[in-house]
Amino acid sequence: MESIVSERISKKIYDSWFLTEPALHGVLCGHELTENPKMPVAVRCGQGRIEYNPEFIKPLDDKALDESFRTEIIRIMLKHPYQRQPDCPAFVRTVASNIVLTNDYNFKTLTLDKAEDFNFPKTEYFEWYCAKLTDNSDNSQGGSDDSDSDEQNSQNAAQSSQSELWEENEFECSRINEIIENTTSWGSLPGNLVEIIKATLKPQIDYRKVLSGFRASVISSRRNLTRMRPNRRTDFQNLGSVYKMRTNLLVAVDVSGSISTPMLQRFYSVINRFFKYGIESIDTVQFDTELKDIVPLKKAKSEIKITGRGGTDFQPVFDFFRSSKSHYDGIIFFTDGYAGEPQITGRKPKVLWVFPDKNTAKANSETLKKYGRCCVIE
Repeated sequence: MESIVSERISKKIYDSWFLTEPALHGVLCGHELTENPKMPVAVRCGQGRIEYNPEFIKPLDDKALDESFRTEIIRIMLKHPYQRQPDCPAFVRTVASNIVLTNDYNFKTLTLDKAEDFNFPKTEYFEWYCAKLTDNSDNSQGGSDDSDSDEQNSQNAAQSSQSELWEENEFECSRINEIIENTTSWGSLPGNLVEIIKATLKPQIDYRKVLSGFRASVISSRRNLTRMRPNRRTDFQNLGSVYKMRTNLLVAVDVSGSISTPMLQRFYSVINRFFKYGIESIDTVQFDTELKDIVPLKKAKSEIKITGRGGTDFQPVFDFFRSSKSHYDGIIFFTDGYAGEPQITGRKPKVLWVFPDKNTAKANSETLKKYGRCCVIE
């Protein structure tokens, strides 16, 4: 049976795609085809291979077989199995990936998750769907009967297996990028999907590196004289110097009505990570149309009280920076960016704008980047 299935895959997929789907064929041939009779799905990908279960493949007609492999190759071209994996259950990653695929490709035989199944817009991206699905999963636990629960658990197990091999792999991403860059014929892939695939070639800004770089750019030093390290340049006759590094940041958190609770949770999760970067102290301030209390942080906090939820105005933050007696090395704004432009006079701070998602960044980064650098939490 296995040899018959293998021969069928070779003929219906490899040979057929060589003539009709050069883009899909190139990615397919870049992965090792492996039989796995223990997995509860027909085809899956990851770790440089395509796995198939012959028992699940056997009843599929030719169109379903084609779409089963096509689905996994498109996932690979979008690099869902190889980019940084969102912090969520494995079945959520599969569902989010399915939604991205069905947004831009019409599968005729396979029934995959769609954005409308969850009342989601069709314009979002993989990480956004992962975050929303995780929230939905957390909120919907309990309240269902045993039969529904058993069916859902079985479905979750299969979807978890679908993405079981997924893990961050820069080498695989670079190999796929090379294939995409050298592709001149895209076969039956629709133009909008091709554009999305090509867009994955552009390197994404890692907000962790941006934050670390911002910290380094505003870091200041305190020079202390010491007898323990005499100055070699003066033949040890003068005192030496010891430099203690410090970074005092003002972190402004947008708590206006347009900021959702999950956004705020992500904001403060990132702020807590600052202490891992060696930052000495952080003054945080919540703002909407006015400033709230300044809260100094010396260590990560598990619970934060949120006040405000009105409109948004950046001006009070810049006014406070200018008039404050405390010396701040820079300001980091956590915001969706929907506010008027600030008027900056006097001392101009170094500014980093951190957006909660790509859509808010796309809408507002062009305006705000004149005041500082922009990045996105993903």
